[in-house]
Amino acid sequence: MSPPAARPAAAGPEAVTPAGGPAGPADPGPLAVRLVAFLRGSFPLPLSLVFAGVWALGATGLFAAADARVVDWRPGWGTVGAALTVLVDLLLMRAADDLRDLPYDRRHNPSRPLARGAVLPRDLYLLFGAGAAFLLLLNAGNRAALLLIAAQLLYTVLLVGSELWLGWPRGDAVVSGVLLSSPVQVLLNLYLYAVFLHDTGLDGDTVARAGKHVLPLLAVIMLAATHHELVRKVVREPGAHERTYVRVFGLRTTVALALGSAAASAAVSLAVLRPWAGGPAGWGWLALLPVVVAALAARRFDRSGAARWPVGAVVGYLPAVFLCHLLIGLAATS
Repeated sequence: MSPPAARPAAAGPEAVTPAGGPAGPADPGPLAVRLVAFLRGSFPLPLSLVFAGVWALGATGLFAAADARVVDWRPGWGTVGAALTVLVDLLLMRAADDLRDLPYDRRHNPSRPLARGAVLPRDLYLLFGAGAAFLLLLNAGNRAALLLIAAQLLYTVLLVGSELWLGWPRGDAVVSGVLLSSPVQVLLNLYLYAVFLHDTGLDGDTVARAGKHVLPLLAVIMLAATHHELVRKVVREPGAHERTYVRVFGLRTTVALALGSAAASAAVSLAVLRPWAGGPAGWGWLALLPVVVAALAARRFDRSGAARWPVGAVVGYLPAVFLCHLLIGLAATS
């Protein structure tokens, strides 16, 4: 899961740029300048900051709304620390993805910072190491959260190393690639749950009991992330080398899977929150709003004949999911 639409698929002129792309700058400047170029081109900070905030707040709101033991939840300093962790973690995941995609980007997305030489591979390795140390120090006071974020970072290192040094999984194997990357998101969401338990004093639960409780909540988030992952690569007519699920499933099936994922995410949320019970739980019906966003986008894509999924819906769907669950959490525990 990355900031929505922060990395569009290759299309148009970039898709036919000769191998190697334009020559990178002879002198990309000092390290600080190179890292700023990376942020501007690969990790737009305003969008990423908002996305990290709504992810941490929305996921925690979902956890609070679904736990009957929580009667008065409000975001606190623990949630702020979790949001900062998510922001830095997303930055590190972006650096890892750019390193994995470098050969592809040099050929098909030569304007990206790493591909054009505005930032160097060693800069991103340094950024990952420094960022990982910061995250471990930031979460040192919560053992469960620390172990989960450490596991996520280690898994990312192994995944990137496997692709760069062993050539597996292949970059063009989009389905196996996303399946192998999904534990990164699962571990980050489990980290947010560990922070929630710690902040609410519920971290005395056994691992088995906590795991049983969080599984359907993880399903809500991961199904929503699946919708985002599919639609951001929906293209009516893929370019010659474009990485898209349309090549694997076909256009109709890809759109159906995307809509099904959004509907399933909302259905699991409703099953957990039971808004038909009335009272504060009635706010749970808000979980249906992101499905409306997805359905309207599908209708527009179908009727307009557009080449790609509406960008507003790509950018807006996941924040809508998280914001709705933040409101549900606040209302259900007031």
